[in-house]
Amino acid sequence: MVIPLIAGIVLHKFMGVWFSLPLWVVIVPLFLLPLRRFLPEKSAYSGRWIYGLFLNLFLIISGFLLAGLNNEINNKSHFSKYINEETTIISGIVADEPSERANSLRFTLKPDVIGSGNLIQKVTGRIMVYASKDSTSRSIRYGDRITFSELPTKVPGPKNPGEFDYAAYLANKSIYHQLFLRTGRYEIKADEGGNFFQSFAYRIRNGFLELFRETGMEGREYAVAAALLIGYDDLLDPDQRKEFAGSGAMHILCVSGLHVGIIFLLADKLFFFLRKRKRGAWLRPVLILLVIWFYALITGLAPSVMRASLMFSLVTIGGAMNRKSHIINSVSASAFLLLLYNPSIIFELGFQLSYAAVLGIVTLQPHIQKLYLPFTKFDKYFWDIISVSLAAQIATGPISIMYFSQFPNYFLLTNLIVIPLAGILIYSGLAFILLVKIPFVSGIAGWLLVWEFKFLNFAVGFIEGLPGAVVRGVFLSGHATLLFYFLILLLFAWYLNRKVLYFRIAVAVLILLGIDFSFTRFERASRKEFIVHSIRNHTAMSFVEGRNHLLFADSALKNAPAKLGYPLEGYSTRNGLKNRKLIDLSDSLANIDNVCLYRGFLLAGGKRIAFVSGNSQMPEGDGQILVDYVVIRANSRLNADKLVAAFPGAVFVIDASSSFRRMQKWKEDFEKLKVPFHSVMDEGALVVKL
Repeated sequence: MVIPLIAGIVLHKFMGVWFSLPLWVVIVPLFLLPLRRFLPEKSAYSGRWIYGLFLNLFLIISGFLLAGLNNEINNKSHFSKYINEETTIISGIVADEPSERANSLRFTLKPDVIGSGNLIQKVTGRIMVYASKDSTSRSIRYGDRITFSELPTKVPGPKNPGEFDYAAYLANKSIYHQLFLRTGRYEIKADEGGNFFQSFAYRIRNGFLELFRETGMEGREYAVAAALLIGYDDLLDPDQRKEFAGSGAMHILCVSGLHVGIIFLLADKLFFFLRKRKRGAWLRPVLILLVIWFYALITGLAPSVMRASLMFSLVTIGGAMNRKSHIINSVSASAFLLLLYNPSIIFELGFQLSYAAVLGIVTLQPHIQKLYLPFTKFDKYFWDIISVSLAAQIATGPISIMYFSQFPNYFLLTNLIVIPLAGILIYSGLAFILLVKIPFVSGIAGWLLVWEFKFLNFAVGFIEGLPGAVVRGVFLSGHATLLFYFLILLLFAWYLNRKVLYFRIAVAVLILLGIDFSFTRFERASRKEFIVHSIRNHTAMSFVEGRNHLLFADSALKNAPAKLGYPLEGYSTRNGLKNRKLIDLSDSLANIDNVCLYRGFLLAGGKRIAFVSGNSQMPEGDGQILVDYVVIRANSRLNADKLVAAFPGAVFVIDASSSFRRMQKWKEDFEKLKVPFHSVMDEGALVVKL
């Protein structure tokens, strides 16, 4: 049932439109389903495909409708339909706990009231809010009411080719607008709304975070403890994320199935004595459920924990009812319920990885386990970890490569260390929480916990630092990812049934993948582009030929190459660029890789590009220079009329290094002069095929 529901949700996503279907389109398939009962037995059997057809049709339509209804922007009361120049006040409730960024605090706001003139309108929707970091913003909590007068703006799409699409990411959460709140430009009323259970969960989580601080835990250990034990990953720095991702240990920082599974096993062992008691048949599963959901509360009811908790809850309930259904049915049921509640969750990476890992472990692990027969319990314990890791990696590998463009080569070594250690850390964390009121004992428990996390950080950093620990820059397209999963499915079916047909189709899929990779390599080899990138306050231009990449940047950007990661990494990975040369725009080059840079002029791929900046000088007299593009940078104050006269027929490119006021002035001047221009801050990077 879950597959046709997903099909309907995906159909809505890729159609990109929302329209209301007539009610009969949904009701007719629903009412036709029971008619099979009234058919003669023979007819009912031969017509069973009709029953399946209408059931699947009903679920597909339901998925389509649910996806549309779940998207708040389709709601007639969405705040974006009421915002105008007369809007004077917006008020809403903070929908999650603020997370700290470098210069701001970020949180989701649910506006419920908009004031325009004398009219007060009740509204719905969500806004991503960034508040300047100060003592006032640090006091904001879930459920607080925020009132302000600034107007939210639409979340911009990616400005550079291959850049992460943050707007699409937020759209999956029904967030289409953002807002920057400056100090003193808003009012806070504490605890004006929100869900009681969610508020209670956040308070519990914050309380445990404070307990960890009291152990003397700080820095990297505190950040990892907060992520691993209670799912609070805002404190992790980029280097830590890189180490855990590169070693293949990132999954232990995302509180999900592994962590809830450890808690489930602990609860199962704790209440084993109830199995033979008279009332134990129902009391034991109830207590297990209470333990699982109490842990979910500790984590602040994080979505990943909710998924895992629901999954294990259904397994527990099924066992209590003596239902011998396969665990896949429980997994499918949990996915079905989550999709009914929030259809867009299917597009979240955490959901995809979580269910892929579970399905891989449930289906593949038993068969991998049979490949080797352990001789001792110690041997069996580590073989179980290896077989589970292999199954999970096979199932999640294609998705992981598609999203992260890397593969951890030593994931088996990592899991042999971190999975047992994760269990020890979770049990140690729970022991510390239980013993926190006993002075001497809690001190020892806290000291042990700190050193356990120190060892975890050391182990992960050591593995990530080994030669060849991770393959980076691997690109896998969406259709290639689907082909890989189809190949895995076919090979697994062939392994189970030994039917030649499955093997032949698998070989055909493998050939298709080979053709796809060959086409990609040819496309990369023949690529020739000139790009003016959009990087705020900087100038950056690329000349790409095959896999060679010349990147021209201003001095400040050249000395801070980390700033190039977010806007350029996706493009480099997608196009397989390996040989990047970073060149200062102030340099003069005499023909490097068929490119010549000299005193503000660039000749690349047959295109002539001129740069004008704050200190550029115009040609004297009526001199004209024939170029294809003129890049205006660094707050150039040159006269637009003279500039157009000096470079006749050129396209003028306003890059992102100037102030907002100067960029607006250039746009106004070029519009008056009716000459072609391109603003990278407004229209995104300029990409010229050569």
